[in-house]
Amino acid sequence: MQTEPEGATQWQKVLILGFFVLPIVLTVGVLASPWFRELRSHQLAKNDQLIEAVESGDIRAVEQLLQQGANVNARTRGGLTALSLAVIRGHDAIALTLIERGASLDARDRSGDRQQMSPGYSPVHYAAIYGRTRVLERMLQAGVSPDLRDKNGRTLLMLAAENGHTDTVRLLLRHGANPRATSALGETVLDCARRGKNPTVIRLIEAAINSPESGSGDG
Repeated sequence: MQTEPEGATQWQKVLILGFFVLPIVLTVGVLASPWFRELRSHQLAKNDQLIEAVESGDIRAVEQLLQQGANVNARTRGGLTALSLAVIRGHDAIALTLIERGASLDARDRSGDRQQMSPGYSPVHYAAIYGRTRVLERMLQAGVSPDLRDKNGRTLLMLAAENGHTDTVRLLLRHGANPRATSALGETVLDCARRGKNPTVIRLIEAAINSPESGSGDG
């Protein structure tokens, strides 16, 4: 049986080692280079400018910054994405623009509990909380579940009902949201509606619960 020369075996080991080590060395070198640091600084500046444009409601600046390479999922210092910020501030046109440019609908902020592995709020949750019906409709059209839950197991319908948003509640019910859902704390959609003290919302939830089309699950 013929064996390979010892020198050839050592050379093969060097090649294998180099195959794994060289990419790491190159990556470290790139990350440590002044060129990369300048590039990263430029990108962070663009992201900060995007957040400022969203905050001020300047849709033209938002569009220009996105064209110039700003990250559509740029975050505030507090962890809000540009989309969540647009939703909270009520800049619907900007929110819709960010969605069309691929902004994440599931990006969570830091309102959750990391130790409990509990995620924070997403732009979708904020759309329900603040009653941004037009934006939420686009999110639902993109495939978001109308029964999406928050860190406490509350559905979008619960969040909208608790904050008294009639049109948003109607939208969610039209998309099949479960009016009989219960949260992890045992509260119902009707409990949330009563807490919101909007009589129209309360009537909508009661009618949906009593409708034979609403099903019997507590989802």
